[in-house]
Amino acid sequence: MDLLPAWMKGLTPDMIKKAEEELMENSERKTEALTELKRLIEEEPNFQPLMDEEFLIRFLRAKKYNVDRAFNTLKNYYSFKSRYSGIVTDFTPHDLKFVFEMDKVLVSPKRARNGEGILIVFIGSFDIDKCTIEQHLAASLIGAEIGMETEGSQVCGSHCVIDMQGMTFRKLKHYFQPSFVSLVARCIQDSMPYRIIGIHFVHEPSYFGAAYNVIKPLLSKKLRNRMHFHSDNLESLHEYLPPETLPEELGGYLGKKDFQEFRSMMMQNNDLVDRLNTYVFEGNKSPNQSNNSQAKQDVDPNATTRTLFNVSTS
Repeated sequence: MDLLPAWMKGLTPDMIKKAEEELMENSERKTEALTELKRLIEEEPNFQPLMDEEFLIRFLRAKKYNVDRAFNTLKNYYSFKSRYSGIVTDFTPHDLKFVFEMDKVLVSPKRARNGEGILIVFIGSFDIDKCTIEQHLAASLIGAEIGMETEGSQVCGSHCVIDMQGMTFRKLKHYFQPSFVSLVARCIQDSMPYRIIGIHFVHEPSYFGAAYNVIKPLLSKKLRNRMHFHSDNLESLHEYLPPETLPEELGGYLGKKDFQEFRSMMMQNNDLVDRLNTYVFEGNKSPNQSNNSQAKQDVDPNATTRTLFNVSTS
């Protein structure tokens, strides 16, 4: 079967039907929900998020148009950004270009069978002596952020593949620090407008089970039920994600060209992320807004996230 491209604008007829059936989305409900969500935002003191409708719909779709839940996630999103600013948030692709050049983060150029986006993160072969795990996570979050600009991923959800090939006990201790694990759990479960369809661990070391049992209580039952542990059985992974969507390290057909095009996509959308990093939460301006006013002059203040989103990879 033909797989859809990751970097697509709009929705296919099948995706529109999926949005109607699974998210209860229609033009009337969308208009009503956006109006109500904007009202809640305006009534919240000292809160100035991005108000583009294309951006707010992310949160409504993630919560199946439950406006109260979408509003809480929106606040959590900015709370997370504010709390971890300069640690894993409020960076731009240009800030983390050196991380992307390590080829340890990739949004697959092809979607899974049901239209899902695919984020692939290599943590086992990642060199923790060249940059921090926080910078690695920050680059991954930027990839996810830009990927979520596609309506296909908003409606169909996304898979995340975590490749642990090359993981040493020294590296594992870094990734499984309680503070870092708590940060990641908070990000995935409470703060980001993602519909997570599956999290796939591949090439886990023999001692990973013991480490996972330590963090398991931090994870919701819903999230635990969507975790899959494939070990070295790549055929098991391919039952969920076709080889056409995966790099060679995961038994797939993608190569260096696909990593290069992904890096190009990230750099092209620096303005998008720059604008997403501008906010006021609990009366505090983002560092981006406070300290980067000169750079802001180069970005059209009237441009929406949709116009800033550039799908060309040539």
